[in-house]
Amino acid sequence: MGKLVWVFAVIFTLIGIGMLVGSGWTTGTTLKFRKQAQTTEGQVVSYDTEVSESRSNGRTKRTTMYRAIFEFRDTSGTTHQVKAGSSSSSKGYAVGDKVPVRFMPDNPDDARIDSFMENWFAPLLLGVLGTVFFGIGIGSFAAGITKARNRKWLKAHGQRVQAKFTGAIYDTSLKVNGRSPYRVTAQWQHPTTNAMHSFKSDAIWYDPNDLLRETEYVDMLLNPDNPKVHEVDISFLPKDA
Repeated sequence: MGKLVWVFAVIFTLIGIGMLVGSGWTTGTTLKFRKQAQTTEGQVVSYDTEVSESRSNGRTKRTTMYRAIFEFRDTSGTTHQVKAGSSSSSKGYAVGDKVPVRFMPDNPDDARIDSFMENWFAPLLLGVLGTVFFGIGIGSFAAGITKARNRKWLKAHGQRVQAKFTGAIYDTSLKVNGRSPYRVTAQWQHPTTNAMHSFKSDAIWYDPNDLLRETEYVDMLLNPDNPKVHEVDISFLPKDA
């Protein structure tokens, strides 16, 4: 398993675990809050506006987010004004709208509008993202382990063949720190079935085309019964250009 794959897998797995833990924590916090909080009716009185800027393709994009400010009275009749815990790109309520409110009796300023967005958006978002990151991380581990096993098998039992060199492509499907690698591509025709198979090498983190101008064939190790198990030999190229 290459070092890069290990790093990629570890980072995504840890991020995924962190998000899933965060989802569990926020879910527990929300459930505890709902169990202990009192309910009442409040009213949206205004909005807090948050403007952020980002640049893309030389253009500045402004995004405006709105956070509702609502007020309510606690059991003693005292009025409290609180900002909603989440913001959105549109105003979910009109000023003056009545809204259900939950608040902690011993700390009425700990209050929230009793809506799906306020209660469950954060746990749900963290849960979904955590599952995606964790899945990518574990999948990378599995792919790396499978590749390491295949490489070990190829060294012991693989058939060495010469495949026709077809180029060195820029693989934009993979990006690390904004960079994408090159991969040597080759084709090989199975001598028994006459089927044509195409192959790609491991990642090369520089442009190797100048070093490959005179190349016609590249060596490969493969399993003739399953050409998907293969390795393009790029050991003749320098590790760093």
